[in-house]
Amino acid sequence: MKIRKTKQAERGVYKYSYQVRTENGGYTTETVVLRPGEDGVTEMDIKRLHALDDSEVYYNCKNLRPERSDEEKERIKAFEKEYVQKFKLQHGYEPNKDAIKDAISKAFPSNYNLSLDFAFENEIDEDKSSVIAATAVPFDDKFEWSEEMEDIRELLSDKQREVLDLKFIDGYTQKEIADMLGVSKMAITKRLASAYDVIRKNMKR
Repeated sequence: MKIRKTKQAERGVYKYSYQVRTENGGYTTETVVLRPGEDGVTEMDIKRLHALDDSEVYYNCKNLRPERSDEEKERIKAFEKEYVQKFKLQHGYEPNKDAIKDAISKAFPSNYNLSLDFAFENEIDEDKSSVIAATAVPFDDKFEWSEEMEDIRELLSDKQREVLDLKFIDGYTQKEIADMLGVSKMAITKRLASAYDVIRKNMKR
């Protein structure tokens, strides 16, 4: 969960990271840096990506500690009183403050309304991913499954190979792939973007 905005001095470029499987079966994090003027990336692309990040940070922070309404505060008071009474009846003594606090946090989680903005948050992520995919992957109609591509394909993770095969060999759309794999379209976009980046870096010009 992103809760800090990118420093102003670092906003001239945009960085995003993804997981790549290593030969020993583990995972390592790789970071891609998008720069204006490279691979079709414009200053507006960079600004838009940071703006989407800012929106994500705003909603994440807003939902971490939402302000409780007066009605909820009254419900908490009533719950606390009832909880103490039931606890005392069952155990013969009153619960300590930590036990009461824990019971309240479980009954009234402080991030209870996080799900209300979850759909909007997903829209932000998906929009951001589509920008990354469009700017970081300079593919055109010349893309084909050549012998060179077969070699590069071995450098991809299982998930990257899977979505690439479904899209370019089987001809499914990203939405269809997402439905088939039971994940969001955003997840498919990110997998394709990371796969494209590996291909771009290893394909001979």
